[in-house]
Amino acid sequence: MGVGQSSFFYKFEVLTNEELDFLKSLTGTLSEATREIAYTILAAYVIHALTNDAINSGKIEMNPNLEHELKKIEAGSFENIQSQIELMGDKLLDCSSIKDVEELAEEDEYEFLLFMMVQYTRTKAMKDRFVASLSERKHLQSLAEKSWPFYNIVLALQIVESMVMKKDYRFVFINNKGSIPFITGDQPIINARGNIKDEQGFAKELEFYYPLSPLSALVIDFTPGDKFSEIDVSDDYVKDKNELIKNEAELHLFANDEAVLKGLFV
Repeated sequence: MGVGQSSFFYKFEVLTNEELDFLKSLTGTLSEATREIAYTILAAYVIHALTNDAINSGKIEMNPNLEHELKKIEAGSFENIQSQIELMGDKLLDCSSIKDVEELAEEDEYEFLLFMMVQYTRTKAMKDRFVASLSERKHLQSLAEKSWPFYNIVLALQIVESMVMKKDYRFVFINNKGSIPFITGDQPIINARGNIKDEQGFAKELEFYYPLSPLSALVIDFTPGDKFSEIDVSDDYVKDKNELIKNEAELHLFANDEAVLKGLFV
């Protein structure tokens, strides 16, 4: 459907030494596997800050060629991670049954989950919610705004770490047997139970829903059952999930039938 693995949106902001020290200390609290990836991203911010200091102090003189090379170095940290994750995304979008999903999970379940969770956390809507949750800690709110690419990946990694530790999730492959196609949007993965919230406004229950094509979707559920299963659904299920995708979308919706999109706004 064309939006299953959109490129990361990142923009480097210059961080102060105090802000970099805070991110370094935060990274140090992460698990070993998560820490390695977080340090790779953090390195890009350090390079950016050091370069900015050198330019401002007159130690180096910026020119178009140098600026181009610096941007390549900075972006490389994200592009290397992105390429690795998107490779898993390509494989997932090719899945046509729960057997395919099971084989993919057996290949590298951690990376499989990381792709899913990055798609969940990478969007502007998720950024806005996360930043808003820090409203009583203004210094952290400002830092999250400036370093969202870092927080985006760290949030995804933390979700995956929790899932792998608890081992309470299962995969459900959804076959659309109705006449209405699945749609997707610029929030490609949603929490289908996100309307059930705690006192702080965060979701109390999770069910990650990811439409793969007009005829199939993948759900990561946290209710008891077989780790890998497959179900057929009818139009009622599709309508419900399409409505959720519409409500979570920031700007864009996608479908293989324009009439289906128009029907959501009648």
